[in-house]
Amino acid sequence: MTTAPEPATPRTRLRRFLSEAWRVGLGLVFGFTFFAFAYMDYSFDEASDVDAVGAVIALDMLCGFIALALYPFRHRFPVPVTVGLVLLSTPSTLAAGFAMLAVVSLAARRRVLEIIGISVLLVIAGIAGEHLVGTVVLREDDGTTWWQLGIVAVVMVGLLVLTGMYIGGRRQLTESLRQQVNSAERERQAQIHAAKADERTRIAREMHDVLAHRLSLVALHSGALEYRSDLTPEETRQTAGVIRENSHLALGELREVLGMLRDPNTLFDGELAKPQPTAGQLQELLEESRAVGTAVHLDLAPEMQGRLDALPEATGRHLYRIVQEVLTNARRHAPGQEVRLEIGGNGGDRLFLRASNSLDEVPPLVSGAGPLPSSGLGLAGLAERVRLAGGELQVDPEAKGEFVLKVWLPWGR
Repeated sequence: MTTAPEPATPRTRLRRFLSEAWRVGLGLVFGFTFFAFAYMDYSFDEASDVDAVGAVIALDMLCGFIALALYPFRHRFPVPVTVGLVLLSTPSTLAAGFAMLAVVSLAARRRVLEIIGISVLLVIAGIAGEHLVGTVVLREDDGTTWWQLGIVAVVMVGLLVLTGMYIGGRRQLTESLRQQVNSAERERQAQIHAAKADERTRIAREMHDVLAHRLSLVALHSGALEYRSDLTPEETRQTAGVIRENSHLALGELREVLGMLRDPNTLFDGELAKPQPTAGQLQELLEESRAVGTAVHLDLAPEMQGRLDALPEATGRHLYRIVQEVLTNARRHAPGQEVRLEIGGNGGDRLFLRASNSLDEVPPLVSGAGPLPSSGLGLAGLAERVRLAGGELQVDPEAKGEFVLKVWLPWGR
């Protein structure tokens, strides 16, 4: 995996220039040091040697200047530039410093074939260069054999290669840590976005459950006012009051949910700011539906008598929202039909709900209002809610002329 190059800002250009400048300076220091040690023992008393030595020194300086110009291109063409610098260091002590730094830079790439090839070439160049200075310039034999020079060259090249590989290893480690940090940051951002999306989905589901219930009541009472001509003034006033109250409640709940969606900081509170309904409020929900003409019959199993209020908060909230959506769907698709609810338990392990209503012809009393608009997402939202709660939902396909919904919810802790 490669990282994108750093943008060329004035600060980065200055940092790159300084990084390159100190390396060039170090190469010059090494080169002049080698140059001084190579020629410090030579005496110009013998005129016959001046021309030959002058030519060697001129070649040394020429190769050094070429190496100085070639060295900055080692990153763009690492192998050719390093080979050229090593070859230039054979007759030139000034170029030897740049050759050594180039070998370290090449070894930092940690490629075995490149390291072996350049190491062999540098050993040969070192032996040849030492022979050139000793025989041509000094014209004396200090008793050093070629294999001794080879051992020294191998040791020096080994130190350069080890230094380069260490630097390369540190760079790889730093880059690996940087990539791990970037990957962890990307993963954290992905988790944050996923959490926001999940929370927004939950809020949307709550908004659908609440608003669909309120607006179905408004639509049903509005239909009654439109098509019922036999209502007394008192009944008309009461119906209009129900419409006004539910409209205000729906607007308030919509305003609250939209406010939470506008403020991302509220998406991690875990629950809506408004207290959530519980199973203890089921009777209020049933009475509200009965008041608008939907007959609801609730049958509690013996083991559930008096235990609705003791349901865990999460389970009670899910049960309330499911019953609310069932009643809303009944008003939409089977207005005027009785809704039968059966609630039972399974030894404190799971809660069972069975909801059913007839799909017979709609009674004339409310048929004139027409079917209420449907989002088509009611059952899908219920299925998702039940799944997230760890339960099961089943729509009974074998019920003839009847809609039957069965839900199993974990009792919780």
